[in-house]
Order: sequence, then C-alpha cells, then structure tokens
Amino acid sequence: MKMKMFLILLGILFVSACSREILNEEHKVYLSNKGWEIKKSIEVESNILDIPNEMLSNDGESGFTFLSEYLGEEVTQYVYELKEEDVEGKHLKAVIFEAEEKIIGGYGILPSWTPGRFNLDDKERLINEQMIKQ
Repeated sequence: MKMKMFLILLGILFVSACSREILNEEHKVYLSNKGWEIKKSIEVESNILDIPNEMLSNDGESGFTFLSEYLGEEVTQYVYELKEEDVEGKHLKAVIFEAEEKIIGGYGILPSWTPGRFNLDDKERLINEQMIKQ
C-alpha cells in the first residue's frame, strides 16, 4: 500500500513538472513572438491583484490595460532575464502575468531608463531610439 501511494505521488509530481515545462515553453513562445529571448527565469510569485486606481490610470496611459480586468483575482507573475541588453550592457527583464494558467499580458523592464517599463511590442522602437543593443 505504501508503495502504491508513493507511485501515485511520484506520478502527480511528474505530471506537475511536465505541465510547468509546457508553461515555460508557452512563455518562451510568447516572448519570441514579440522578438525577445529568455536567458533565465528569475522569480515566480502569485498574489491577489490589488493595484491602486492611480497606478491603474498610469498603466492605462502606458498601454498596460490588461491588469485592470483581473483586480481581486489571483494572478501569477513570472520574471525573466532576457538575453537582450540595454546600451549600458545591462540585461532587460520581462514580466509575464497569468490568470488561471493563461497568459494575460506582460511588460518589459529597461534598467537604464525612466520610467523603466515598456510594452513588449516595442522592441524595434527601442532599437531605433538606441535604448537597447541590436
């Protein structure tokens, strides 16, 4: 009986690990479709989304409107270091949000730039404005 329980638990862990790998592949494809390449995973964090209205209005002006639809819901935030670098040689980061195991959006972080966050669709603009290396 103990062996049977052990095998069941092992199977659950295996399936869980496999689904996590598929999820990471989805993130890789999501970012690749926008022109970015993941160097490594940095952080994963789940929270109930609670953002003050003033921050949401600032996000809306920047084109990050996807978060407002998920207020009060649990979302998971994945942070990746990208292979791309800014002009100072610092690696960019990408933040991807999921709700119910589906990607709901994301943004990039440019360390040497204020306000620092950018739309992941803006790679060409960042290259043209010489904010990131090609």
